[in-house]
Amino acid sequence: MVDFSVDLARYPEIAAALASHEVVAIEDVRHSAMLEPIAKLLPNRLGAVVVIPLVVGARCLGVIMAQSERPREMSPADVAAARLDGRLVATLLDLQFGHELDKELDLMAPAVGALTPDSPAPYAADSPPAPPVGNKRRILVAEDDPDQGALLEALLVREDFEVVLTSNGEELLSRAFGAPPDLILLDGQMPLLNGFDAAERLHADARTSNVPVLFLSGAKDLLVRIRGLKPDGIDFLRKPYSAPELLTRIERSLDRNEARAELLAQAEVDVLTGLGNARALNRGLTVEQFRISRYGATSAIVMMDVDKLKTINDQHGHVVESRVLQAIGQLIRLIIRETDLAARYGGDEFVVILAHTTAAEGGVFAERFLDRLRELRPEGLDVSMSVGVAGLGTSEERTGDALLAPADAAAYRAKRLGGNRACVFDSTVDLIAPTVGP
Repeated sequence: MVDFSVDLARYPEIAAALASHEVVAIEDVRHSAMLEPIAKLLPNRLGAVVVIPLVVGARCLGVIMAQSERPREMSPADVAAARLDGRLVATLLDLQFGHELDKELDLMAPAVGALTPDSPAPYAADSPPAPPVGNKRRILVAEDDPDQGALLEALLVREDFEVVLTSNGEELLSRAFGAPPDLILLDGQMPLLNGFDAAERLHADARTSNVPVLFLSGAKDLLVRIRGLKPDGIDFLRKPYSAPELLTRIERSLDRNEARAELLAQAEVDVLTGLGNARALNRGLTVEQFRISRYGATSAIVMMDVDKLKTINDQHGHVVESRVLQAIGQLIRLIIRETDLAARYGGDEFVVILAHTTAAEGGVFAERFLDRLRELRPEGLDVSMSVGVAGLGTSEERTGDALLAPADAAAYRAKRLGGNRACVFDSTVDLIAPTVGP
């Protein structure tokens, strides 16, 4: 714990943890920008420092500081574990001494009032950014016992979560599909639709398939019931349980899901261009088809093929070819919207899914892209592309390459006409053939 009678200016790592409510890990104190202003005050035998804030909801009760005589590397998993330990210790302290701690924090407020995430501090580079204000993690709770639901809601609100309370499986699904939460706390036995059947429907739906589920149940056959569910993102806690145990499981579920989402994102990125890869494209097509069939929206597919890329490689080399592809990827990212998806589909092919867009509007987008590419002249070369545009259909029988076939056929027509142009799919002109994928 921190003694606030000390001068925190001499302990910038502690001040950073108090301000950000995040773990501050300094792996080598001799090469830390954070500690540079007090370098002469550091003990000779100090190599590394870790400061763990004790956070309960929006309050920081203090910190735990650990020191090492030698530099030590902290992996993201180590930091996540330290953060979780800090929250668990803080929860135990708050449950035991909450009233007394509140009094102490009120007395300490003047001493720490200046330590806010917005304060201009020389140690910000070493400290992770503070979580954005108002961006609370959202937990959807399904509990048919009113008293249990009220207790859960009070505990989670105190921990600064946004809580949505439901009392049956059907209401849970409606809320989850309407606004997918960060985590679902699910009672196994509920009216209208039990929790196990609800979990199957959640994981079968593209909107909620990646939302973690934590079962809170006293059912004797709990393990048997959840064994047949999707293993990723499923955890359980038997009733009765303690508040610290529940909070620990919640943090673990959230941390695991964040790590899984990060790995998934990395697995769907084309390393050269930074756009999505074929896997990201297939997922995007599935999601967009579902949205179209459900809401009757429109979407356009834009297929882009670099003209004479092999000639660029033969005349200027592989490095220049790679830089040209990178420049095209950067241009695509620059002109698409947040609701669109762009992917590198093959060596010289790119695909853009334009949400809420007709084929005609997609043609306007394609012409604007070609104009920007002509102005860009990546690597000083007159790079051109053949572009095909088509509307995205809703037939469940068409997936993957078949969905791209109309736009690919239109791009092929643009190529036959000499390239450096865009064509919108016309069923009376374009012959749909299987696309050549990666």
